[in-house]
Amino acid sequence: MSERCASNDSTLLFACSGGSNVGQIANDAAVALDKLGQDQMYCAIGVAAKFPGFVETAAKADKRVLIDGCEVQCLKKAFEAAGLTAEVHVIVTDLGIEKGHHFDRTQDEVARVAGAVSKLIGVTPCCSGS
Repeated sequence: MSERCASNDSTLLFACSGGSNVGQIANDAAVALDKLGQDQMYCAIGVAAKFPGFVETAAKADKRVLIDGCEVQCLKKAFEAAGLTAEVHVIVTDLGIEKGHHFDRTQDEVARVAGAVSKLIGVTPCCSGS
């Protein structure tokens, strides 16, 4: 289990995982941040489906971070429909990554998105061995 490097607040990460490269990049970035100990990824579709337990957990978080793949902003709209807002919202295509209806992505693209999210939530990467 990785060490959490975030502040003592509870921050939950939610990601698009849509049918395009940018949806997959959003998801990969959230997974990478969770694995690095930079807050916890949580089920976006459970909130979108308005399952009470999922909405309640998301509502109780000190900070909700949404990573949408493109300008359609499905994730943000789903959260608004569930009565929730996000403290941080990142859109992959706003970071200069072009949307395509394929699943090709690079580690550099995932790192670019993860880095942008980290910067916005004010978390620095964990240092192993320190």
